[in-house]
Amino acid sequence: MGNDPHPTVSRRGLLASAALVAAAAPAWGQAAWPTRPIRMIVPGTGGGGMDVIARVIADRVSALLGQPIVVENRAGAGGNIAVDAVAKAAPDGYTMLLGQTAHFAINPSLYARLPFDPIRDFIPVILLADAPNVVVVGATSPYHTLAQVVAAAKAAPDGLDLATPGNGTVSHLTGELFQQVAGIRFTHVPYRGAAAAVTDVIAGRVPVMMSSVPTALSHIREGLLRAVAVSAAKRSPVLPDVPTIGQAGYPGFDANTWYGFFLPAGTPAPIVQRLNAAANEALRAPGVADRVRQEGGDIVGGTPAAFAELVAADLAKWSRVVRESGARAE
Repeated sequence: MGNDPHPTVSRRGLLASAALVAAAAPAWGQAAWPTRPIRMIVPGTGGGGMDVIARVIADRVSALLGQPIVVENRAGAGGNIAVDAVAKAAPDGYTMLLGQTAHFAINPSLYARLPFDPIRDFIPVILLADAPNVVVVGATSPYHTLAQVVAAAKAAPDGLDLATPGNGTVSHLTGELFQQVAGIRFTHVPYRGAAAAVTDVIAGRVPVMMSSVPTALSHIREGLLRAVAVSAAKRSPVLPDVPTIGQAGYPGFDANTWYGFFLPAGTPAPIVQRLNAAANEALRAPGVADRVRQEGGDIVGGTPAAFAELVAADLAKWSRVVRESGARAE
């Protein structure tokens, strides 16, 4: 798909897919699926926040469907390798993807060429959870509030250095969006992953980091990082004392990472409906919400159509931010 100058076309495609799901005859072979294990592909390595969310929900959905869900981690190329594998999988309900904001709303504009179309090649099934980013500084930093960070960025000739897990990540583009809103400048310091960035912020080598909550949470709890603001419209349940960027003086600011299930385009609608119903039930199961919150996320749930609307809206929002930031990836 590459650069898509027409996000409304993608929006129509998403909503058409959702309409097909809703309109299909519910009687089609629902009892026949699943009859064997299901493969869930997760972009990224094991052990991270996204992987934990995938496995917690997969365990419960597996019990409800009566078949194992085998989680398969595939890292590389900003998630594109994993997404491509699902795009090219048979549309029979036995290969699914745990996708997130970057894969479907950012990468289409960030990468000049993709081996798949993130809209036409997928059916959004359900929005599982979302999590904000968090502005963090080292524990010994002189900055205790977002206002102090902004003042320091305005005072510095080249702005403050801002660490992120990498070029084109949600963290990077959330930082770009905040610069536009606040009228300041950061010098972007992209790392190859979050671990090295966190290490340098804790050590004071970089003054500020935009991080996902799951990545930073344990370090915040251990007193190694100080959280000054979260990027979502509401406070994080796991960081209730940390104001939102909106509350800190920039009303309406809202940028987070969402996680959801996707199936290959062409998957029969009753399978989509059944997976959606099982996932919604799994999210209501005792302990699931608490476990997701431990990773810094908040469960959501809902319909395929509602998820399709969100993907379309975020595609439009983040494509603009990518374009204005000049961020590129190959």
